[in-house]
Amino acid sequence: MSYHPRPNRLLHLILITFVALALLISLLALTACGTEPTGDPYDVFQPAMRPEFKDDLKTLGAVPTYQISVTLDTEADLLYGSAIINVPNNSLDLWDALVFRLYPMLGQYGGLMTIQSVLVDNQVTSFIYQPGTQRTALRVSLPAPLRPEKTANVQMRWKLEIPSWRDTSDVYALFGKSQEMLSLPLFYPALAVYQPNIRFGRGDWWTDIGIVRGDAAFADTSLFWVTATLPANYVPVASGTLITSTFINNEQSRHVWVTGPSREFLLHTSPQFTSAYTEAYGTRVTSYWLPGDEAAGRAALEYAVAALRIYSDEYGPYPFRDMSVAPAPLSYRGMEYPQVSLIGVETYSRYRNSLESLVAHEVAHQWWYQIVHNDPVNEPWLDEALAEYSIKLYVEALYGETSADNMQNSRWQNRLDGLSTPGLGLDEKVADFDSNVAYETIIYSKGALFYDTMRKRLGDRKFIEFLQDYFQKYRYKIVTTADWMAAIEALDDPTLMQLAQDWVQPRSVKAAEVENQGASSQ
Repeated sequence: MSYHPRPNRLLHLILITFVALALLISLLALTACGTEPTGDPYDVFQPAMRPEFKDDLKTLGAVPTYQISVTLDTEADLLYGSAIINVPNNSLDLWDALVFRLYPMLGQYGGLMTIQSVLVDNQVTSFIYQPGTQRTALRVSLPAPLRPEKTANVQMRWKLEIPSWRDTSDVYALFGKSQEMLSLPLFYPALAVYQPNIRFGRGDWWTDIGIVRGDAAFADTSLFWVTATLPANYVPVASGTLITSTFINNEQSRHVWVTGPSREFLLHTSPQFTSAYTEAYGTRVTSYWLPGDEAAGRAALEYAVAALRIYSDEYGPYPFRDMSVAPAPLSYRGMEYPQVSLIGVETYSRYRNSLESLVAHEVAHQWWYQIVHNDPVNEPWLDEALAEYSIKLYVEALYGETSADNMQNSRWQNRLDGLSTPGLGLDEKVADFDSNVAYETIIYSKGALFYDTMRKRLGDRKFIEFLQDYFQKYRYKIVTTADWMAAIEALDDPTLMQLAQDWVQPRSVKAAEVENQGASSQ
């Protein structure tokens, strides 16, 4: 294990200057309009991948690529940004517009994002806020319809006003400034997911608005090159792999990252962070902590390393070069982002006994959310139930079956037994639940119990093989409940199929919904 209070940015620059220059040349080729790159346009992103998984980029196909540059003004709480986004049309439909999500505008995020200019293929174009989206979706007109298998080059500039929240440890702030930490997930215009319709040409863009109790972002696999200019004393935690970190002057530093296949990009930073790292299975795992929390920060590193090893063995290898875990103004909760697990500050102190299980859950999301993705607003159970059940595999591997069974009873079964509506199916939208307790008990606790029931039906070997096959089939893709049910059906086990239907989509609940809808229409 290596320890570094603060990275030696100058030494870092000297060691990788030539690599950075080569990557920059590749990036310029990637983003040039009207010219074809001479080599593989995805070579620029290879440093983010473990060497044995660099071919993942070659087989990825056409995906959105983002070249983002931002400058943080901490005095005014402003972020100035620009982006070049290459958008391929991977559908069979003709597109006359593109839709980008402005997630900082969500009520629970509290930001204010002003789009200053938009160009498409070097032409000035018009844009409007998509009606009914509370200004969280921007519709950009195209100069000419974008045909399938063609790509549009979009350039944007924006200004982002960053919210400030209370400086108390119990605050739950997904976006903005609190306790000398700055969390900026999705600080850029993010291409919305295009959802084809069974009727040709009738697809549409996903513009749903999540609520505070669930996750908000839904995204296709993309590739990111991000440059951030920050105060020189700020230590950044970000998705991807750091390529360069250089002093511009005594007051500012410039950092550059690239990612592998990723759902989104997070920038999280603080002038107070200290860190340590170690290597596990070819990945550099880094843990950050605030002053006074070194013991918990080092423990979080141990938990993250153990989780990475266990889940790599059980589900499939983690393909990226970096993984991080860091404190955030999330009270005692956590939030997953590509290659980064943010952990509420109170679990480093007041709720220290919850730190291990929280890290184990959030790290599991690197498999179930980052690599295999799903709609978190309408089908949250697909990633949350598996991430939660992963805790049992983690506890079993480290502490034995008895400890895992005890955890299952106290963490899941007791909660479900205490719920007044335990018969609700797993396939529910976040907004369908009338409370956080109901949502978390059904989606997390009942979801985990379902996977344990499924495991007992299949046996350990077949259960793990099912998860490995599922992971391999849908890696870097979006999965739906229908896809998941099809994977169950492929096992050719009618009893298991009925079991899945009873837990995921119970007929009694669905029938009641139909009856209620019929009554309301009379």
